[in-house]
Amino acid sequence: MIKAFQPLKLPIDNLINIDEFIDELLEANKLVGIYQVLLNKSKINPELLLMPITLQEAIQSTRIEGTQVTLDDMLEYGVDENRRTDDIQEVLNYSEALRIGERLITRIPISTRLIKEMHKILLSGDVRGGNRNPGEFRAIQNFIGPQGCTIQTASYIPPEPQLVPEYMSNLEKYINEPTDKLHDLVRIAIIHAQFETIHPFLDGNGRIGRILIPLYLFDKGFINSPNFFISESLEKDKFKYYKLLNDIRIDVSDDNKSIELISQRWNTWIKFFMNAIINQANKNIKLIERIDELYNETINRSRSIINSNRLIDIVNVMFQNPIFNKKRVLEKVDIPSSTLGVYLNKLEENQIIYSDGKPRNRKYYFYDLINILRE
Repeated sequence: MIKAFQPLKLPIDNLINIDEFIDELLEANKLVGIYQVLLNKSKINPELLLMPITLQEAIQSTRIEGTQVTLDDMLEYGVDENRRTDDIQEVLNYSEALRIGERLITRIPISTRLIKEMHKILLSGDVRGGNRNPGEFRAIQNFIGPQGCTIQTASYIPPEPQLVPEYMSNLEKYINEPTDKLHDLVRIAIIHAQFETIHPFLDGNGRIGRILIPLYLFDKGFINSPNFFISESLEKDKFKYYKLLNDIRIDVSDDNKSIELISQRWNTWIKFFMNAIINQANKNIKLIERIDELYNETINRSRSIINSNRLIDIVNVMFQNPIFNKKRVLEKVDIPSSTLGVYLNKLEENQIIYSDGKPRNRKYYFYDLINILRE
């Protein structure tokens, strides 16, 4: 491929055949609804339930881009900021960009301004791509392909830079003023693919494109907060993910054969996207159910050995930070340090938590939850 691609403008509903993925769409819609109901009905504060889901999203979305950070790395970092690495900073930036996006979306629509603000956060703090115009659309040609490839051997060359504002304006209008009658889950599959096809930034396009998924569904009232992510599912099939995105990037002529081919490829992409939603929703549903069960079990076991009205607050910290120290608990629970020490010793003696045994700066590990999150 030796020339820049020119995508179709949205909408493209004339190319979409809902019959090709109707079963997957119905199942995805049902499961996301169940996930939302479980969040609302849980006895646990939704923030405690969403912490591991949000953290896994940040890890998996950055991992698609090549970071090597693990869940354990991030949990350890939560009590020892000296462990910070460039990969950890990228995960932190992703989480912060999502938080900024959630805050902005209550005041402004999903727009160029919002997207650029998230991008600026994503590439802050001396991370990879930090010198590639954070918060600004690219002014030079970029290309995508295996490491070390040239523009002549690239697998995909996005639109020329002078066309990026025009394509992003079209995408923004489609997001906020759609004229088709497609389901929101189908629209976000199209929006994500179109954003990645435009590739408006020099770096960080994949991560921003994946952040747009929960933000869009939240903005449209499909979910109660931007908390439904599919990066983990996409990361497991990332080469298929890249291949199907590339497949929709073909020039369309006026002949019926060409139109039929691009239609088939768009429908295949949307079906894949629906399956990613189904896989992630199923995992999230099981995760919530298991954490809910563990929470009730932990409260009951802890109450049998500790009689304190601060017990639930301590357990909540354990669920929010399954690797923690006394300082982290004292920041969130109004309790004397000596009393907390006694309680933590009792929890450890009864094998509810485990420690590294250090006399100073001791760290505690809530393995029942950590093992659930590792799966």
